[in-house]
Amino acid sequence: MSENTELSDADKIRLKRLARLGTSTPVQQEKPSSEQESASATASSSAVHTPASAGSRLLSTPPSNPASSSTAPSPSTRPSKPAASKPSGDSQSAKPSTLSLGKRPASATPVNEPVGPRVVPSKAATHLSRVDYAQWQTRKVGDIFSVTFDRQKAQESDWSLCWLKGLAEELIEENCPQPLETTVDMADRLLIARLSLDPASMASSDDPDVLSVLVGLPTGETIFEYLTGCWKRLYGANRESLKYSFSTEERRSWAAAFDKLKGLIISYCGMTLEDPTMFPQPQDKPVGPAEFLPLLLSVTATSNPEGDQHTTSSQVAASTSPGALAGADLLPFLNDLAIGFPSDTMADVITPTLSLFFQEWYKITPTPDIMGAEWRRYIGAVNLLLQVKSIAAILPTLTIWVAPDVTAPKLEWQSLLGPLTRLSVFPREFPEIWKSYFSNPTERKKEDIDANKSNLRYTLGSLHTSLFNIYNSIVRASPESREGVLDFFALTIKLNEKRAGMRVDPRTVSSDGYMTNLSVVLLKLFEPVMDAQFSKIDKVDPAYYKYSKRVDITEETKIKGTKEEADDYFGSVMQVDTKPNFISDLFFLTNAFVHLGIVKTVATRERAEKNMSEIEKELKRAESQRATWVGNPAMETQGEAAVKKLKSDIATLHASIHAYDTQLLDPAMVRLTVSFLGYLMTWLIRMVDPVHKHPGTRINLPLPAEAPLEFRMLPEYLFDNITEYFDFLARYHPDALDDVDKDIVITFVVTFLSPNYVNNPFLKAKLVSILSYGLWPMGYWRKGALFDRLSVHSLSTDYLMPTLIRFFIDVESTGGHTQFWGESRNIQRIFKSMWENPLHREAFVKARHDDFDQFVRFINMLMSDTTFHLEESLTGMAKISSIQNQKADADAWAALPQNERDDQESQLRAAESSAPFHTQMGLENVKLIRDITATTKEPFVTAEIVDRLAASLDENLAVLVGPKISELKVANPEKYSFKPKDLLAAIAQIYLNLGNEAEFIRAVANDGRSYSKELFEKFARLLKNRAIMTDAEVAEVVSFTQKVEDMKATIQIEDEREVPDEFLDPLLSTLMKDPVILPVSRVVIDRGTIRTVLLSKEVDPFNNVPLKYEECIPDTELKAKIDAWLAEGNTQKAADVMDVDQL
Repeated sequence: MSENTELSDADKIRLKRLARLGTSTPVQQEKPSSEQESASATASSSAVHTPASAGSRLLSTPPSNPASSSTAPSPSTRPSKPAASKPSGDSQSAKPSTLSLGKRPASATPVNEPVGPRVVPSKAATHLSRVDYAQWQTRKVGDIFSVTFDRQKAQESDWSLCWLKGLAEELIEENCPQPLETTVDMADRLLIARLSLDPASMASSDDPDVLSVLVGLPTGETIFEYLTGCWKRLYGANRESLKYSFSTEERRSWAAAFDKLKGLIISYCGMTLEDPTMFPQPQDKPVGPAEFLPLLLSVTATSNPEGDQHTTSSQVAASTSPGALAGADLLPFLNDLAIGFPSDTMADVITPTLSLFFQEWYKITPTPDIMGAEWRRYIGAVNLLLQVKSIAAILPTLTIWVAPDVTAPKLEWQSLLGPLTRLSVFPREFPEIWKSYFSNPTERKKEDIDANKSNLRYTLGSLHTSLFNIYNSIVRASPESREGVLDFFALTIKLNEKRAGMRVDPRTVSSDGYMTNLSVVLLKLFEPVMDAQFSKIDKVDPAYYKYSKRVDITEETKIKGTKEEADDYFGSVMQVDTKPNFISDLFFLTNAFVHLGIVKTVATRERAEKNMSEIEKELKRAESQRATWVGNPAMETQGEAAVKKLKSDIATLHASIHAYDTQLLDPAMVRLTVSFLGYLMTWLIRMVDPVHKHPGTRINLPLPAEAPLEFRMLPEYLFDNITEYFDFLARYHPDALDDVDKDIVITFVVTFLSPNYVNNPFLKAKLVSILSYGLWPMGYWRKGALFDRLSVHSLSTDYLMPTLIRFFIDVESTGGHTQFWGESRNIQRIFKSMWENPLHREAFVKARHDDFDQFVRFINMLMSDTTFHLEESLTGMAKISSIQNQKADADAWAALPQNERDDQESQLRAAESSAPFHTQMGLENVKLIRDITATTKEPFVTAEIVDRLAASLDENLAVLVGPKISELKVANPEKYSFKPKDLLAAIAQIYLNLGNEAEFIRAVANDGRSYSKELFEKFARLLKNRAIMTDAEVAEVVSFTQKVEDMKATIQIEDEREVPDEFLDPLLSTLMKDPVILPVSRVVIDRGTIRTVLLSKEVDPFNNVPLKYEECIPDTELKAKIDAWLAEGNTQKAADVMDVDQL
């Protein structure tokens, strides 16, 4: 039948399988002779079987590989140790094993070394057994496929060897040599014949031989289990070959046979995973991806969050099929699978399994979280897959990597790694966690809460390490996969631009957990760059935003640039093919994720705390109304229900805040974030360093007047990341500042408080806030974590005081300095902490000499703050006192109408809420003026300051000492930070500090509104009787009062004289002391008057022409006339003031 033109059974089987795949391949009509067929089979026996598609894999003939027969390894070239991981071979049971999932070697398996386990014989080669190689190979091929052509052999094996009766008859018809043998050349036909057996149809056969074969088939064995059993038996045969003394040629022949058989088996394994319906399968078992996935999920990842080591313990339950893969077999099998398929066809093989991967995830109820074990199984499976470099390389190219046209809220659900990446402890996404770990936080011990946080943080550390290993494996797999991951990060940023807004609907963006975890992954990816020497800092491209399209900052506010300047800068980009380097991509993507992820999650946490504070106030108001419920059951029931609801809301928010802090204040995450932000600060400083040598050589100040263009075009959120995160740490976890590189923080703050480099005054205010909180006592830092370095850091001692002064001047010049009263406390704290340091005091005094006008403007703003806070403080205390006195008269209070009582209660709550702040700020401002006047008097006696200062001091003194003092008596004054004795002592010291300055004495004497001799005598008496000051200091107060009285007498005489018109100030109609001529209008005006005018607006008040104070021309001739006129007047001594002993 050599010329048989009809299709053979094997060809029919092939065509039937191809029909299912929708492909076809012509079948040869003329059969080759047995010699030709044998030669052809021999020529192709050593090739790796890697057809391009499922259809062509069935009929394709592996290409010839002549090199395989000549380069097969000899025994002497094999390693002296066995491989670390081995398939379980012929073992019938799967035992628990530990599989190290280290990095797979970058190169493929060497050509001269067979893939898979190797066993080195323990005996010398002279003791190896001798068998006939040809017979052994034939027998092994049959054993590997568990098939035979001999019915007797099948029967002797109790039918464990499958008798291929149909194939045997077909071969006999083809006149194949007898007896039929299971040779390597027959491998393809043997495998197809075995795979084509259908136990379901065989069971209905009347042929006793068919039924005998059916009995020997493993019950319920799937095609994949059979093929993996062949794969394991193949490796077992390979190990067995080492026991025999084969010749070099025989070993080369076996190596070629081994490669061919492995390629054939792996090829059909891949086809089965891609299309499990190609061959008959059991009806009651999952097949293809559905049977492979449980094997992957049996791998449980356990990670050490403190390091990068990753091990996997695999425990696969014993299977009824002897061919099922055991845990230790998975990685070698995946390696062979990857070698057997090129990347384009490997994608077809692995995609169905990965697609099913998260279909099964979504079926888990309830949704998996980090408290359960499901996520470990899935993340272990992904880690196992990615140990194979070629699989990691193709992941970003798969259709299931990220869904097309995905939206921000769906991104974490419709991307391959999204469901794992979104796992967190944040309350919005995973409310069960705070309910389980932090419920009723006010009723639980702090140690219990902290222990729960530690447990969750350990789990989070494991999750973050695993996620990093996954993304890092893909990034390192190939340049293409690295670009794919970076593109995915960029897509996430683009889709979540709305997160940058102040108020964001969480339903329109990705979750906090997803964004925060990706931030941590990027921080870990960038960690190797952050060495102590900043050796790679120049790899970060300053022009990245100009040439890269991954991060779009078109709509972002720039650090120091208008929209027109930005449009011109970015519009001048030339199209270039060069891509930014990987370090630049990571650096700027990480910044974007910190901005949209960590910083915005911090803002969410702070809003929760603010809401809790508001509810607590509401609870206090509700509980204060309990007395009104008595006797009214309906109101009592309603009121108690409201109180219960408020307490429940507070407990929920409190628990939620604990959940946020668990992740946001995780020490490992804080360390990473702080390190990265330190790197960012150093890079920004280097950008503005004129010589670009920082930090190798520390930057020198002051900076040039104009900032570099590339710096000015950077997005403002780079600064926002730094200020917001450090402000968060300083307020909620100040201990973290102890681990910060303090020199970097101090250098950054002092550098960028300089003018002309940062537009947004709120960012500068945050910089001041960081320093201020760094000076807050904590733990063993009695003066704050930054105090020691701030005290000696050269930039701090030379430039901190001047830059703080200039900052507040810049704020005032915006016309919105009232928005920064909260920052006054911060600058007060800095001044107070640093004032004891002579180096800082010297820098403060130097600032006065270097730019006196600037210093005067600073004092002017400080006076405005002081006046405001004192007025608000004393007014608030008077309001509190008034309402408290009303409520003390219970009958009169009860007689008031309900609406009036409610209004009074509302006013009391408002006053009690604001009074402590203004009282404390007023006192601190007065103390600051006291300290400054002790060393620097000139600014306070200038014409534009001295009258305001004297009037403010006298007015507040009149309130504290005069008849109005009774209006300030309140219950529990400490509650409102009201310390009248401290305030009186500070005011008294200011009088003494300036007591020898004639201008100040005259200003006090001129204050006809508040000053009186009787007031100051009462003031001195109070200082003495209340032991606020010593007798010597009180005597100085009395002496100052005498000077003021003498000056009043002199002023009275002056007022009695008629002042010539040319001596009068044109704006105030007062006697000029130092006349100057305005350069344009030529008007003569007093120097103090025009300086006061120019503090508000630098224009000539008579023609609105721009005017600088320095442009005013002294009128020396007129000044001489005024001095002479004053000298002509007579003075008289005022009546004596009461002696201190008479007080």
